[in-house]
Amino acid sequence: MSSCDFSEDAGDKTFNQQLQSLNSSLNKVDSAMVLIDEMQNELDKVEESRKNGLVENEEAEMMNDRIKNRYGRRIARNSNLSPTKRLPLWAGQLGLTEPQGMLLDEDYSQSTSEKNVNEGFNSVVMVYRGSYAQAMSQASDIAAKAGIPMSKDFQDAQQLAVEYGIETLKGMAYMNFEMGSAELPEYTMAITVDEDGTLTLSVTDTRKLAEQMDDE
Repeated sequence: MSSCDFSEDAGDKTFNQQLQSLNSSLNKVDSAMVLIDEMQNELDKVEESRKNGLVENEEAEMMNDRIKNRYGRRIARNSNLSPTKRLPLWAGQLGLTEPQGMLLDEDYSQSTSEKNVNEGFNSVVMVYRGSYAQAMSQASDIAAKAGIPMSKDFQDAQQLAVEYGIETLKGMAYMNFEMGSAELPEYTMAITVDEDGTLTLSVTDTRKLAEQMDDE
């Protein structure tokens, strides 16, 4: 076999692998879309019952929450094209660390890689579950180590809550960028906490992402 033949075989193998990966991704997206349609149909039925006076507003909200919870994880699992179980090395090099004592939710955690020709940029979303106090404490520690400040929008919301005597806001958001800003750092980093004790880390290589968008 000549070196030319070897090169062609390697190219064919790479192409076939990419094609298989693309087909697998499309199948997962199709499955997720079917589930989304099914969920929406059930939500529409609840709304119709509410309009017709068959259920009260409060009961309708509870029914909607149950439907979303039932379908949410299945949709996440089917739409997660690049699941991940750990923080990538490149994210650690930016100063990020994983929370201690919290459970990684693999269904909602995913990443992309600049080394993958189908993706072309680095990004990661890591979702962790735990108690609210635990999530708040861990988010504060991670943000301090990585030098990520509390988001300006969240600071403003907290200030308004104090000024108008509104119940203390639940959750937290640390970000190294401002939402809607035209000037973004090379890597956008965010750490958020929801009132149910969910901690989410998200990082994106914005420059490589922009290059990918321009190429398309």
